[in-house]
Amino acid sequence: MANGARGAGWDVTVITVDAAHYEEPHDEEMCQLVRSGVEVIHTRARPVLRLFGKRLIGDIGIRGYRHIKATATKWLSNNRTDFIWIPIPSWYTSLMGPSLSRTFNTPYGIDYIDPWVYQLTHHEPFMSRAWWTRQVALILEPKAIRSASIISGVAEEYFTPAIHRNFNSETKPNTVAFPYGFDPDDHHKEPEQPTFPFDPKTSKYILYAGAFLPHSESFARQLFSALEELVSEGIWPDDLYFHFVGTGRRPGPSIESIAAEHGLGQVIQEHPDRIPFLSIQSLLRQAEGSLVLGSTEAHYTASKTFQCLLANRPLFSILHKDSSALALIAECQADHYSVRWHASTPDITHMIKACLSAFIAGNHKSWQPDLAPLERHSTTSGTLKLLRAIESLKA
Repeated sequence: MANGARGAGWDVTVITVDAAHYEEPHDEEMCQLVRSGVEVIHTRARPVLRLFGKRLIGDIGIRGYRHIKATATKWLSNNRTDFIWIPIPSWYTSLMGPSLSRTFNTPYGIDYIDPWVYQLTHHEPFMSRAWWTRQVALILEPKAIRSASIISGVAEEYFTPAIHRNFNSETKPNTVAFPYGFDPDDHHKEPEQPTFPFDPKTSKYILYAGAFLPHSESFARQLFSALEELVSEGIWPDDLYFHFVGTGRRPGPSIESIAAEHGLGQVIQEHPDRIPFLSIQSLLRQAEGSLVLGSTEAHYTASKTFQCLLANRPLFSILHKDSSALALIAECQADHYSVRWHASTPDITHMIKACLSAFIAGNHKSWQPDLAPLERHSTTSGTLKLLRAIESLKA
């Protein structure tokens, strides 16, 4: 977004915590994607709070809150500013929006990359950490957003519930929905020092890149059931593997454990740690195909779809029939191997099996997507929507 705004002629300053304070490994090469002219100010953060070796507070927004706010206050004191934009998560940095706005008479906006108050799964029961996080969210979200001038998000469904909870028709702020999209320049760069969790040259593979989300679990289970049948029938190639990279660690079963339930430990490999952005793009370009697992929630946008399409490799997807990602894949004429899920027909194992069979049987010459529809979802396009909303505040 900073690159897009800079390209549109805006001066942009980003205030963020220095990577030395992250718990995750730093992606050095991603910093090279920041365009010239974008000012980046790094702050400190408190260390992770642990008690008897157990991690209690690790959220970077909480640990860096005091330093980010102090830096923002100093910067706003010395620089004329038109707008303060706060993307969440981390959720807690949004709480500085109201006070900074009042102090410097500057409007601010909150951008929902994910819903703050979200639906819990059965793996997140009453009194669990996730349950308590949600209770805190119900208290803090109104304090953060009620004086915002703009509420935005990757899809309207991400922030509409928050609007209904916290505003009436007279106090409702401006809203704007746009995907973060992609910068096409980023998808043609090879990493100088690739970090691969496996050797992409030793075998053929289908790649899933991204977090394994709670509401994707049923899709993964049905995918593995279909794959188990193909393996037992001797149809699945011995030299074709699934690699799941950057899935993370969450409450509930992992990809590895679900695969083990189906006896697929030799076919499916999970690498839960995130790897650098450019390395992921390289792995996608070298893959036999890519995999997108959506959600049983229709509003899930599956932003990883962009990178899969741009890798120009056949795309296998399992998505809610009303998902915007599925609509985009179809518009790009890339839905040869797409499975549509609906609550009225929750068991789609047979459809997945048919699509997998078609995938391994085809030579993929007919998979020639039209990527022109992607243009309106680019970072540039999304940034312009936000900038128009900001400019309307001054009209």
